[in-house]
Amino acid sequence: MKYPANYRLLLSLLFTTLSLSLWGQEALVGLEENSLLRNYHSEVKASVKALMTTDTLGLPFFDDFSKEDIFPSPDKWEDREVFINTTWGIHPPSLGVASFDVLNEQGLIYEYAETYGFIADHLTSVPLDLSSGGPGDTYLSFYYQPGGLGDMPNEGDSLFLEFLSPSDTVWDRAWAAGGPETDSVPEFRHVMIHIDSLKYLDKGFRFRFMNLASISTSGDIPGIRTNCDHWHIDYVFLDTDRTLNDTVPHDVVISEPMQSILNNHEAMPWRHYKENIYNEMGGYIPIIYTNLDSITRNVTRDFQIWDVYDDMESHSYSAGAENISPWQTIEYNSNLLWNFGSSQQDSALFRIKAWLVTDDFDKKVNDTVVFYQHFANYFAYDDGIPEAGYGLAGEGSENMSVAYSFRSYIPDSLQAVNIFFNRSYLDENDSYFHLTVWNDNEGQPGDIIYSDENKKPKYRDSLNCFVTYPLDEKVPVDGIFYIGWQQTSKVFLNIGFDKNRNKNSKILVQKMGEWNMTIYEGALMMRPVVGGNILSSIPERSADIQFEIYPNPVSGMLKLRYVPVVRSTGQEVKIYDSWGRLVRYYEYLPAEIDVSFLSPGLYIFELKDASGICRKKFIKNS
Repeated sequence: MKYPANYRLLLSLLFTTLSLSLWGQEALVGLEENSLLRNYHSEVKASVKALMTTDTLGLPFFDDFSKEDIFPSPDKWEDREVFINTTWGIHPPSLGVASFDVLNEQGLIYEYAETYGFIADHLTSVPLDLSSGGPGDTYLSFYYQPGGLGDMPNEGDSLFLEFLSPSDTVWDRAWAAGGPETDSVPEFRHVMIHIDSLKYLDKGFRFRFMNLASISTSGDIPGIRTNCDHWHIDYVFLDTDRTLNDTVPHDVVISEPMQSILNNHEAMPWRHYKENIYNEMGGYIPIIYTNLDSITRNVTRDFQIWDVYDDMESHSYSAGAENISPWQTIEYNSNLLWNFGSSQQDSALFRIKAWLVTDDFDKKVNDTVVFYQHFANYFAYDDGIPEAGYGLAGEGSENMSVAYSFRSYIPDSLQAVNIFFNRSYLDENDSYFHLTVWNDNEGQPGDIIYSDENKKPKYRDSLNCFVTYPLDEKVPVDGIFYIGWQQTSKVFLNIGFDKNRNKNSKILVQKMGEWNMTIYEGALMMRPVVGGNILSSIPERSADIQFEIYPNPVSGMLKLRYVPVVRSTGQEVKIYDSWGRLVRYYEYLPAEIDVSFLSPGLYIFELKDASGICRKKFIKNS
């Protein structure tokens, strides 16, 4: 896996903190908001409440946060303040963690946040029935990690666990861990808690995790105050008939997210891929899985590639079986004797799925991983989710520039630049910058071939939070070119930074007339857009589905009228933007959808049921 050299990163952050006030410098900071949470908050709040269980759950209770959602499962947890993700933890026991920070369920810093410490996130279980257990055999276990790819907790910050008896109204402290940690990159640590008090062993018991955090300070650098104090938990398991030595999960799991199977990009234009297949196609599908058991296990690896736009299987195969030793992690590269192909002309989208076939007693919720390989009209090195914010700050930074290297495999025209800006505290990063394009001069930025002065950070509260900055004129590109910005002040711009994808050799910083590679390992969340709008190339595919979407154009609520030809369950709805990016996905059939968050433009509404798939275009008004 391509993870940052965290020890080097921590030293760099320390150096940055000490030096920002002295001279212009690169800086990485935590996130001021979580736009994924902001996007989902208003739309899914009612539906989540409807899904919350009203019954007391029996044992066993288990959650490893491997479900594809950003909120905790409402059938297990009562609140939505933690962030469920696959990118913030470093080598978690299984795919997915619950992350604690200083952001509320809307993805914003808590209004009552303080620099000296406050209770931030909660993760509270639904009521549980522990009456079947005895004081000698009921245990709660979990794994936790401070910091991860986020911010390390400070001294005085902590993560703690509390119990609530069905007969009490006061929570009891059961366990706590404090910061700072002595090791720079702490591993996930296992905790076993014995529930031996009779007052808990009844119907209605609850437990909760909380974090005590302290908001970071910024000194005199505008735009740099941020989210901080991260903790991550995984593999929460509560049951009876356990012992203190019951620390082996007896499970084989997918333990890391899948990455792009392209050699150089997370996503790229379809036309460029077709012209450079043999340089871009990696020839294998990478997966990482772990044996959490104390005995050798036999594992079969199966794979499928699905053409989303053509709605058909493109390729599937089994990579056979292999033994895996106790507590071993396998980084497996499955040979792929196949290249992407599609009937689409200007864009394509493929769902790559890998799953493990293991013993029947294994938990099956964590044996599958999915990755969407995008081919649209933009180049991307990042995975779309920021773990930090990047920028220049301090005296002298107003004379610095940042350039990001890309290669156009065929003669093309640069039409726009997509940028992911993180919000800063009180929008302190509201400052001008010059959007700039350079040609190449022997591996470094050469002449400026385009400059759009006095641009400002913009934001979109949506699943894909890139904002498009159209260029006033098309810029011809062929071979290596650079996109970036020239700083105009010492304000920290706070551009999204992906710590899971290391493209630091592509990021160059100009200071005092010299270009040097960034000191940070990761990928800037900036993407060059080439060619034209691709939405018109996606057909309105027909099937025996009778449905209408209205009003069209729409500014607020988009309504759906649907008459199924084949009575069935399992309908799906997807919405794609004009660049072919999936911006909404529903595993059910909503009667109406709030599209007010979408930027004005053309979109595709896709409905799938047992009779097939059908797409319709609609226009979002301002």
